[in-house]
Parts: sequence; C-alpha cells; structure tokens
Amino acid sequence: MQHLVGVCVLITNYLETELENLKNKDMKTSFKTLAVSAMTAIILSGTVFGSFASEKSVASAKVISFNDDIKRVVVMGNTKVSLVQSSTEFVSIDEGEREKVSIKQMGNTLTVSSSEETPVKVTIYVKDVYRIYASDNASVRTVGTFKQSYLQVILRDHAVAYIKAKTESMYTDLDGEAYLDLSGATDNHTIKNAGIGSLKTERFAASKTENLPVESRWAMNGAAVKKN
Repeated sequence: MQHLVGVCVLITNYLETELENLKNKDMKTSFKTLAVSAMTAIILSGTVFGSFASEKSVASAKVISFNDDIKRVVVMGNTKVSLVQSSTEFVSIDEGEREKVSIKQMGNTLTVSSSEETPVKVTIYVKDVYRIYASDNASVRTVGTFKQSYLQVILRDHAVAYIKAKTESMYTDLDGEAYLDLSGATDNHTIKNAGIGSLKTERFAASKTENLPVESRWAMNGAAVKKN
C-alpha cells in the first residue's frame, strides 16, 4: 500500500509542475505535453502496483502445474478444495501447506488428499472436469458457475460439496452421511443415494429427474432429499 501512495504523490507533484508551465508556454502545445505526461505516469504507476501485487501473490502461494485435460478430480482425507473453471489448469496452495497435502495425477485423474487434523485448503483450476469424487471428511466447493455438457458428483462417508453448475446432464451419487448442496440448472438429473446422506436442491432446477432404484426412499420437496 505504501508503494501505491508513494506513486500517487509523485504523479500529483509532477502534474502540478506541468500545469504551472502552462502559464508560460503555448497552450495547445503544453496541453498535448501534459496529456502525454499524465498518461505515461498512469501507465508507470499501474506497472509498479501490478508488479507489487504479483510479488505478493507469488510469495504467499505455491503454484503446481500438471498435464492438461483433467477430467476427474478426487478429493480425500481432511482436504478443503475450491474448484475454479479456467482456461488453464493448475493447483494453488499456500506455501506453508504444501508438505501437508498429497497431489497426484494419473492419466486425466487428479487426486488430492491430506491426513492432517486441520483441513488443508487447496484451489484447483480445471477446464472441463466431468467427475467430482470426494470421500472421508473432504469438502469441495465450486467458485462461480461450472458450465459444461455433463457432470457427475459422487460423495462418500462424511464428504461435503457445494456445487453450482449449468449442464445438460447431472448425476449425483451419495453414500454414507455425505451432504450435497446443488444450485444452478440441468436438463436431466439422475439421483442415487445408498446411505443416509442428504441432497439439497432448493436452488437447483431440473427439467427431468430420475431416481435410481436403491434401498433408500426419496422425498423431492425442493428443499432437501433424505433417506427415510
């Protein structure tokens, strides 16, 4: 912040000097000079501030690159994942947390896990993932709305997920005491729940819904779906 304040003071002093020079020069020529000088100063200040912000970002987070075309994201253990749909694919994690989490890629499957007592926060940037799988005490949350043709969300144990998506097809599969909060819309929603988990759909619109035959009995009331 001190960098930005210093730059602003410098620009102000410079422009005051240039305005004073207008009294002693041809107005037209001086105005052009002042305009160019002001634009240059603004561009330079933006560059300085941008560089400072970039330095801070790089210093506080560890960016991990992997092969493109990730289609499945698997989250296990005590891991808290934020999923971001992006044109580039990579993983971002706080520098001090890197040794607390395992990040592996096999083919187009990216697996993130942690056995720490305190949840480890990880941000994953993907282009077009079609399956999100979470188990144990994992937590997954989408940032913004995921827009794609189809998406599968599979939760096990005590996993929790908050998914906002706009798709043509959505498949959700819950087991154990998993919890899924859906928002957005789809043309076709296929549901399976083999445990005592719950599915919240009050902010999710589906043109067609199909409940797969399982032992649990569903009650689609627009607010939550639970086993009776």
